[in-house]
Amino acid sequence: MFNKFSKREAKVLIPQRKANANKANSGRALIIAGSSGMFGAAILSATAAARAGAGYVLLMTDLKKFSVTKNPDFLTVDSSKARISELHFDSAAIGPGLGMSLRSKGLLLSLMKFPHSKVVVDADALNLCAKYKLAIPSHWIVTPHEAELARLINISSQEIKKKRKYYVRYAQKKLGCIVLLKGHKTLIASASSLTEVQSGNPALAKAGTGDVLTGIISGFLAQGLAPVKAASLGAFLHGYMADQWIKDENDLLSLMASDLLNMLPKAIRKIRG
Repeated sequence: MFNKFSKREAKVLIPQRKANANKANSGRALIIAGSSGMFGAAILSATAAARAGAGYVLLMTDLKKFSVTKNPDFLTVDSSKARISELHFDSAAIGPGLGMSLRSKGLLLSLMKFPHSKVVVDADALNLCAKYKLAIPSHWIVTPHEAELARLINISSQEIKKKRKYYVRYAQKKLGCIVLLKGHKTLIASASSLTEVQSGNPALAKAGTGDVLTGIISGFLAQGLAPVKAASLGAFLHGYMADQWIKDENDLLSLMASDLLNMLPKAIRKIRG
């Protein structure tokens, strides 16, 4: 089944919050991200999850080098000491700025021991899956761009670019999970559907914007959205902000990932209507 996902569909899915709600009602998002020189990716993802509405955001990272006091909006967990099995979370995201170390591989394998968790796999975690040919649980979401997908399915990125719809379906069948292929007209393939997101522009062609998308999706998953719905809503919101950037008379060359974090509150409000 082929679907086009627009503002009308997004409006229906924006999470609601009751008058008597508290932080526990909005879920706990675990973000496993960041390493030396790449903590910005972790901060982008964790902040995006909080902006998307997660009641708690737990950032699992290398606390020997990460500044906790400068990032007070989420809880921190030391990736070298804590065990994923000991943590309570409703969704997880793994990969942004994580690096390709054996420790990173161990964190990914530990998360895979909980196949029924709602998980977004991005960036270095995708490359670890490709390198070690790891089996990804069926309802997990992978969020590759064309080059990352090329490594996962052993097809050239140029070929994927020519036939995006064909290869996102192919990837879904080969990998067995939900595949969100970033790029012009983002595509989301599940076993039963193919969704084309009706938002976005080249302003998003900037390092860090994908880390924001990962956090947004994780935040929606934590609040109870089903994986395909969370991926679709997150991707649409991500593109909608880039479109709004242009409407606000900014140049597409100038958008930064941190701009998306600042735009998220109003963007969600506008979609909610």
